[in-house]
This record gives sequence, structure tokens and C-alpha cells, in this order.
Amino acid sequence: MPKTKALLIALMLSGTVGAYAKYSTPDNLPPDIKLRPLGRTWVAAHRGGYFGLQNVQRQFDATTATGDADILEMDLHASRDGDVFVYHDDDLSTKSTCHGAPATLTTAQVSQCRLRAGDPLPRFDEVLAHAKGRIIVDAEFKTMDVIAPAIALATRANMLDRVYFQTGGSRDKYAAARAVSKDAFLQFKATSDDDIDWVIAQHDPKLAIVEMNATFATPERIAWLHQAGKLVSVNSWRYQVLEERLTASCDQTFRRGIDIAVTNNPASCSAQRDPHRYSSGRQALRDFLMRPNDKGDND
Repeated sequence: MPKTKALLIALMLSGTVGAYAKYSTPDNLPPDIKLRPLGRTWVAAHRGGYFGLQNVQRQFDATTATGDADILEMDLHASRDGDVFVYHDDDLSTKSTCHGAPATLTTAQVSQCRLRAGDPLPRFDEVLAHAKGRIIVDAEFKTMDVIAPAIALATRANMLDRVYFQTGGSRDKYAAARAVSKDAFLQFKATSDDDIDWVIAQHDPKLAIVEMNATFATPERIAWLHQAGKLVSVNSWRYQVLEERLTASCDQTFRRGIDIAVTNNPASCSAQRDPHRYSSGRQALRDFLMRPNDKGDND
């Protein structure tokens, strides 16, 4: 079985088989990181590694080559004629030489756009080809029109068991994705207990991952989702004001029992998954940096 296929299967199954091991204490609190077995948590590189080249193929390749991340997180838009490109913002002018929404330009026009470092916008089919057999892909549907073509590309690449798609907190996006494919793995963002109830009520084993923000991801809610067989994903940089520029805050997610830490600093995050103790000086620096980031939820 290919390595990434086995990893994704383990990732999806661990929510059910790991819940009892992780939540065996009477008060349902997650164990300390030093007691948590390795392999139960995953590192996702936000936009391929936020402080490198964001959403760029050479950054995806570099992060994959280091082995610091298990998952590449990225964002998807569709061109006017339905090709899928990796790009975050709604307007191309914010990060590229082009202007307007990606959906207003043809594939040929988007292909001419250049990002700040001179790179083209990656095509999703090419990202999948690079990732296949190497790493899992976490791709966010930024718009409704990208859902069908993105799932079609993953299906055509025989990558549906190696990709999961973010639907944000949109039940409409979830429904649209399910109308296209019953087999695609999906992630939903829960911002209320009603959202958690809704996710569980779908009885959808491939609605496998629930994203929560750092303050909403309490031990009780994490345990609640684990007992329903779901995995929990959190943007780890929300645990500190510097957004992981100097050091990751993934240990904050691991201690809480979160399954997927989406990080701006995958090298530091990967190191924190190893349950070694920090030196006193290094820990003092981390204690200073670990102040909440309340700048909002711009992913």
C-alpha cells in the first residue's frame, strides 16, 4: 500500500480507534504531550509553509522534501472556463500581476499571471501530480464554482483517498461537494455547538475532519467529536501573537488532543511533535511568545 494512502487511511480511522486511548481519564481531558504516542497527530503546512513562498509549487516541493509536514494545505479558485488554480485571495491584484477575481479570467489569462517572486499560479492538477505518493493534500474550496472541477481532478488523478477538501463553515458548499461525489473526504468548520450537532447528524464518515478556532476547541468539544469518529483541525498560529514567526505553537494543539495542526512553521511544528523537553531558556522564550492572537480568522 502506498505510504500516503496508508497515512490518510490511518488519519481518517484514528478519530474512532484513538478516542478511547486519548480520553480515558475520568474528566475527559487530553493527556500531556509527553504521554501522547507519536503518529497520532499530523502537521499540515499552511499554504505550503506560510513564511516561505505561499501557495507556490516550489514551496510545496521543498516542504514535501524535508519531511516536516504530513499534509500540504492550499486554496483553490476556478478560472472562467473551469480550470483549477491554487490561490488564496478573491482578487488576483493582492498577490499577483493580474487583476480581478480568478473566475473572471480564462485559463490562458490566469496562466500568464505571476506571483510576487515570479512564479505562476500552480495548477491543481500539477500539484496533485507532484504530491501523489508523497504527501496528503488539504485544499480549500474558496468559491462554489471550483467544487466540481476540483473534485473531478482529484478523481481523475486517482487521489480521492489522498486529498481532503475544506468547505469552510458553508453547509451549501458541503451539499454541493456531496452532490458531486460521495467519496470525497471533506472538512467542515464549526463555530458553534449547533455546527457540531449538524456535522454529527449527517452520519457521513467521509465528513471526516472538523476545523475549530483555538478558543472554541475546548477539551470537551474535542472529545465530543472524537467520540463521533471525527478528527479535529486547528490553525496552530492562533495560539500566539507572532503567528509562529520564531517558533511554532503546535505543542499547544497537541496538548489539547487536537489531531491536525495547521502551521505556518512546519519545521518547528514537526519538532514539537517529538515529546522531548525544552531547555529552560527556550521554554521561557516560548512562554513569552504564547500570547493569544486575536487578529481574526483570515486563513
